[in-house]
Amino acid sequence: MFKLSKKTVYGLLALQHLIELEDGESATVREMSEIYNISQPLLAKICQNLSKHKLIQSVQGARGGYQLQVPAGDISIAQVVEALEGPITLVDCADHQHVCKRVDQCRLKPGFLSLQKHFRDYLGQVSLADMQSL
Repeated sequence: MFKLSKKTVYGLLALQHLIELEDGESATVREMSEIYNISQPLLAKICQNLSKHKLIQSVQGARGGYQLQVPAGDISIAQVVEALEGPITLVDCADHQHVCKRVDQCRLKPGFLSLQKHFRDYLGQVSLADMQSL
């Protein structure tokens, strides 16, 4: 079964929280972890990864925390998944680094590659803003 990891779901929850802030406001990891019942160290790591990928930014100071770095409509679900999990691959053989022992017998790889591309493209078209209104 395919499903998003908890890390990705928690990242999406944090981003949802940041979307709902007023302009200029920021939210702390502690605040978000309490609201959504997420481990504070895990959420801190998630926010660091989202910040590293320039989806959110850290705000310093007494009223510091995190806020979106770009508009929610410009952040795709694919960007979030890849920031937190790495490249989207549905099966190991679709990862170009992977060497499969069954390459001579298996004829599924082209189909997997096509499916993976369509899936990645779809996630690339759905933005955080879209998720709020679906």
